[in-house]
Amino acid sequence: KPARKGLLAPPKGSKDEEPSDTAFGFGSGEAMPAADTGFGSDAFGGFGATSETEAAPAGAFGAAFGETPAFGAEAAAGGFDPNAMASPEMMTAEDDEEPEISPLWDSAIPLSEQVRSSAAAALIRGPPATRHFGGNRGGLPDYRELERLGVGAISICGSEKTIVWRDDQVPPGLTYPIGASGAIVSDQMDEDGSEFLCCFLAKDKRMVVFELSTRTVVVELQMTTKLNYWRFLPPEAGEDTLCFMLVTPVGGFHWMPLDESPRPRQVWKRGPELQGKKIVCYEEGGTNGLDGPDMLSKVGMLLVTNAATGGLLEAWLVPICGDSQAICASDDVMGACLCLPPDVGYEAWMPLLLFVVESEGDLVVCVSGVTETSETSIGLTEIMTDALIEQGPYANMDFEPPTLAMGTWPEVLCCSLGSTIVIIVRRKGLVVAYELAETGLELIAQENVGHYVVDAVMRYSAVEGGAEIVLLMSDSDNPRDGRVGTFCFRTAA
Repeated sequence: KPARKGLLAPPKGSKDEEPSDTAFGFGSGEAMPAADTGFGSDAFGGFGATSETEAAPAGAFGAAFGETPAFGAEAAAGGFDPNAMASPEMMTAEDDEEPEISPLWDSAIPLSEQVRSSAAAALIRGPPATRHFGGNRGGLPDYRELERLGVGAISICGSEKTIVWRDDQVPPGLTYPIGASGAIVSDQMDEDGSEFLCCFLAKDKRMVVFELSTRTVVVELQMTTKLNYWRFLPPEAGEDTLCFMLVTPVGGFHWMPLDESPRPRQVWKRGPELQGKKIVCYEEGGTNGLDGPDMLSKVGMLLVTNAATGGLLEAWLVPICGDSQAICASDDVMGACLCLPPDVGYEAWMPLLLFVVESEGDLVVCVSGVTETSETSIGLTEIMTDALIEQGPYANMDFEPPTLAMGTWPEVLCCSLGSTIVIIVRRKGLVVAYELAETGLELIAQENVGHYVVDAVMRYSAVEGGAEIVLLMSDSDNPRDGRVGTFCFRTAA
């Protein structure tokens, strides 16, 4: 990759309409009474390992979201209406200063040259009920360092096959003869490169976990409630093992398919303050300081939209295996993430909350501390430090977003890794990097990629060392295509 001036310096230290929750199309739409469930209770039906599974029609999953299948002529014709979508336009400020656009886009390969055009369109649209790359992980400890990939694969599901796309594998898209309605993928979990595909089969209301290298069934789960959001969580979040997060109307569950008793375990209850709100992001942070199967995160963070307030984005925090008393960090936020506090060790610690708010047209990055007010409850400090994003010549840029399964919230993507924070203003293509130092947020660099940013996440670079950011960008001239750009901090000039 060519050296790039300014964007991301080397790290200094060591290590749309949204009236209700998006849900998979099965089960009751009503919340199950919170009193009926407790941590470790069985809020799901019985399940067991099997050797064969039935493929669910792709349309069964898509119908719940008003979507078309991911493959075939139906997807190509129905996924995008050329007559209903105007050509994307970019509004630039009429300033004396000419906006400088990063060459990152030109150095990346279009998705349509890596996979079929219908698959490229499905990659841009993304999976329902989860983020493209799985979401931020920077609020968790990282005991694996280079062994943790950090960027989730994107799964495109059809009635007879599933494509798993990773930005750093050759070829980037691998096809498996596994039919499903939707799927999420784990990291490589051991030295043998074991990866696990968690599939949802809408027809049978089941989840099935496959080990991809052997294409064998690991375990099966019968669902009895809606699934509002799901994602893979690193082992540091749940008992140092394979963990999928399942958020339902009841609450949040850690599902460890490799456990001897692989039933989802409830880690927080969903109170009335979160009912009926669409979850657009979820992540966990902090650690209890224990090892092995006793290892557990401390805090869950949810970004939700509230139809009652006109669809504003809210940031909520909830304790993991605590009293489930959620606290609202902000009722009008542009984006947020969890990040590491300074000088963390192997003992228990709570993460920091970073969030972006809009004030009189300006975007302000704020950092607060998450605290333990008791063994089971959490609190939030006042803002500890903040920084104004200097938008300069990019202030009036506005790139039209493509059609996205999860909509356009959050408007700002926040990513963290170690002491490095990256803020992406999606519609402006603006990437801003900070170092979270003892003196506050220190600007590393700022530049514009010249396209709408669909998703972004950070990881350690096994090739060049240090950390890197991975950006999925939409093609302004073709909303059914895009490119993935990767830039390593240590190669920044």
